[in-house]
Amino acid sequence: MATRIESIAGGIRVTGEMTVYTASQVKQPLVDALTAGPENIQLDLSGVSEFDTAGVQLLLLIHREALLAGRHLQLGPESTIVRDVLTLCGALGLLKDDPTLESRP
Repeated sequence: MATRIESIAGGIRVTGEMTVYTASQVKQPLVDALTAGPENIQLDLSGVSEFDTAGVQLLLLIHREALLAGRHLQLGPESTIVRDVLTLCGALGLLKDDPTLESRP
């Protein structure tokens, strides 16, 4: 399945794959959509069907780029596979701006 990135009201929707096989194709369109979007951007990943650690790296990159551009990136909704992989990697709280992360040792 081809990966599709589209602008939606208040954010960006990604459908398809976010894997090592699609990372190079997805990176720049995501960064472009982020910089062209509003100050507060919701990233809808509910249509992501395949997701691996390359997808995690993409999300961390997009999160960093949003911070550098003075934008706030809000993750969600996300598909079960995205949530499972982010949880496994310990990145779900980071990308969802979990305030309890600051208090963790």
